[in-house]
Amino acid sequence: MIRRITQHFFIFALVGFLANFSYAQDAHWSQFNSNPLALNPSMAGVYSGTWRAGINYRNQWASVIGPNPFQSMQASFEYRLQAIQRDFMTFGVHISNDQAGTGGYTTNQALITFSYLKEMAGNPRTGMAQYIVLSAQAGLGQRVINWDELSFSAQFNGDTYDPTLPTYEQEGISSLIYPDFNAGIMWYGVFDDRKSVYLGAALHHLNRPSISYFNEQNDYLQNKITLHLGGEYPLGKVLSVLPGVLAMRQGPSTEMMLGANLRYMNDDWNDVALRVGAWGRVVNKAESGFGTDAATVMAGIDFQSISLGLSYDLNTSTLLPATNRQGAFELSLYYTSKPKSMREGLKCPKF
Repeated sequence: MIRRITQHFFIFALVGFLANFSYAQDAHWSQFNSNPLALNPSMAGVYSGTWRAGINYRNQWASVIGPNPFQSMQASFEYRLQAIQRDFMTFGVHISNDQAGTGGYTTNQALITFSYLKEMAGNPRTGMAQYIVLSAQAGLGQRVINWDELSFSAQFNGDTYDPTLPTYEQEGISSLIYPDFNAGIMWYGVFDDRKSVYLGAALHHLNRPSISYFNEQNDYLQNKITLHLGGEYPLGKVLSVLPGVLAMRQGPSTEMMLGANLRYMNDDWNDVALRVGAWGRVVNKAESGFGTDAATVMAGIDFQSISLGLSYDLNTSTLLPATNRQGAFELSLYYTSKPKSMREGLKCPKF
């Protein structure tokens, strides 16, 4: 009984936050480097082959909500063309769907990406390359809510949730569509097969579209600023470390994620590499200061053109009593084609 009441209060809090503050954070991903077009549109084209396709899936709060957890799904496709000399341009498509639990709150997005990769320095003999990438992203977003599926605190009768009680809430429209524009920039340098560094920045929701269900003028999707950096450094003949830092700011919400993956590759394994890592997420608290939100463990395998990643978030926030440390499961799967010729190939960092 106590667990059931705890679940309902948890759902009330989440639904209230979504319904009354729809300018909240975008969905976040623990495997952010394995979700390139969502992280920064300037990640488009930063891969070795001619084209790349991938999917991402995230499942969160199943331990509390049960059969209707928060779920995020994304799919992307990129195709890179040679422009002038060693410059490249890339066209990409990114589609996402985010479902927020039992309330039927859904966010859909479809974006087209264009990036231009300008060579700053390079030496084919040594494998060194430096590029700066400029990008733009445009498309449509949609937000859908099913008012009949929402639960409100007024429907708690003191002992349990009673759906027959009135909500005393005003219902708005159930679906809205809006334009969305993003831009990004990135620099990276590759100094040999296992030495690289990168630095990127992106600004999402440049147009700050209105997302009000009640036609309110001041209810808009706030800008999101993203900064990310990292690289690779060898620790021996078969082992290297890939540290990284991500910082995002959207409205009143700030999130940082930092950690590192270890990558093991043995030449006898025929293009097989293993990855394992640990990461921590820090967020700003509602009252003041910062606190830890989750600890993430990751594992992955790269086999020729296929890259598979798995991760799990261990909850460390104030929701710990309700979640019992259980957080989110995440999956990424990408396929990168091999270049048809040396001219189509591109030196780029490992993420």
